[in-house]
Amino acid sequence: MLPKVAACLLALTFASISAQAKPPESIASTSLCGDAYLLALAPERVSALSWQSRDALSRAPDSLKALPQAWDDTERLLSLKADYILFGPGEGSKVQEYLSKTNTEFSNLIWGEGFDSVFSNIKNLGEAIGTPDDSRRLVRSIKDRLERLEKHTNLEKPKILYLSRSGGSAGPGTLVDAAITAAGGQNILTKSGWFTPDTEFLISLNPDLIITSYFDDGYESVNAVPLRNKTVQKFMSRYDRLDVPGHVWPCAGPHLIEAAEMIHDKILTLKSEPTP
Repeated sequence: MLPKVAACLLALTFASISAQAKPPESIASTSLCGDAYLLALAPERVSALSWQSRDALSRAPDSLKALPQAWDDTERLLSLKADYILFGPGEGSKVQEYLSKTNTEFSNLIWGEGFDSVFSNIKNLGEAIGTPDDSRRLVRSIKDRLERLEKHTNLEKPKILYLSRSGGSAGPGTLVDAAITAAGGQNILTKSGWFTPDTEFLISLNPDLIITSYFDDGYESVNAVPLRNKTVQKFMSRYDRLDVPGHVWPCAGPHLIEAAEMIHDKILTLKSEPTP
């Protein structure tokens, strides 16, 4: 998952450096999040994907994993000769100084932790690369799916706990919380943002469902608490669990709706009581 970004990044705009005379024919992405947006809007024009595009967290189909890989590096990006470069939030500050002297257009994704930022990024990217109709259709599709979830949400919201491979969790104001809420659940945590709860606090919780992610497709770490700590393993075994693949939500991207739908479907099958 992408690390927390400083609050100042929330003010980043998606404006391109100069107006485009025609839609770009070749587009490169420097981030896993950017990959997801480009693959959703213009896969046929992607000429390079991010340096993580061949990892388990990538949504890139096998047919595109052989594409060149891009990252936030001036020499690398100039060598790709793409018409348009999509940077992740906060990326490209040094590279853009050089790109502005070339014919290469570029922009940054806006950092966000919910569906509003997803809609903004889709809209802005669609305008920037000449696919405004496709972007409107994609936004409408996601909103329709959110509305369907809302119609099938019960008044009694199950309490849900999120745990990543590293033992980290997520409270209000995170993309995980946005997916839980859209699914008709209630985040059992009230502390905002991303953080790592200590074991004593963790095992004091009594969720109806535990959502995990990055267990099988994350990076190996000595801090893989849920995989190494027997106390945490015993705690987790008492509850229903859903593992959301990491490639669904490496950021608040166009596939965040899939995470919400997965959680919603699991909620419908919850046991009435946790296993002793």
